[in-house]
Amino acid sequence: MSERRQLWETLAAFLSQIEKGANAPLARDSEIGAALENLKQEVRKLGKTQFKTNAIVEDQSAHWEQVSAEVKTVYGQHAQLVEQLATERVAMRERELLEAFLPALDGLENAIANGKRYLAIRDSAADVSNITPEQGVLVSPADRAILAGWLDGLRLVRERMLAILEGAGVEPIPTTGHPFDPYLHVAVGTSDGKDTSPGIVVAEERRGYRCPAGVLRYAEVIVSQS
Repeated sequence: MSERRQLWETLAAFLSQIEKGANAPLARDSEIGAALENLKQEVRKLGKTQFKTNAIVEDQSAHWEQVSAEVKTVYGQHAQLVEQLATERVAMRERELLEAFLPALDGLENAIANGKRYLAIRDSAADVSNITPEQGVLVSPADRAILAGWLDGLRLVRERMLAILEGAGVEPIPTTGHPFDPYLHVAVGTSDGKDTSPGIVVAEERRGYRCPAGVLRYAEVIVSQS
């Protein structure tokens, strides 16, 4: 039986005693006093029970407020982690794309360098007096104009590719004439260093690139030795 129900039953019994006392003048006051005392005891018990209940409710309320605050904190940390992972994933993807972009730029620069060498050979051959008519066609001004136009087109494409890299914060790593830096360079050979101080980069075998996040590709260089 609950404390509240017991109180109501005691109160009903007390009222019944009062009604009996009103109908029976000879009813003893002690019976009414005893019922009143029982009622007081039940009220005290109910008060204590209510106090305990209120304390439990307050504790539970504080507990759930703490749990709610912890859940919000965990959710905020989770959201920050998800955002950080997404940012890192995007940065990694951009880095992969830039790294894949570099070999295409290498091929283009090699084509330009080979074209310039061929153009120099062609110009040298054009100065020879005893060339055949077939050779004359190959070194004719028209042939040179075609080759020069092709090289100009390759240079334009190269400039556009470099602009893309520059827009992404990518820049070539300084090499020739600079001190060797193991954080930027990879030594693929050495020179005797007669005209250069030891530890200085004297030639670049393959260009390296770096971005704000770090080195995209190390520069392959020749270094002077003592």
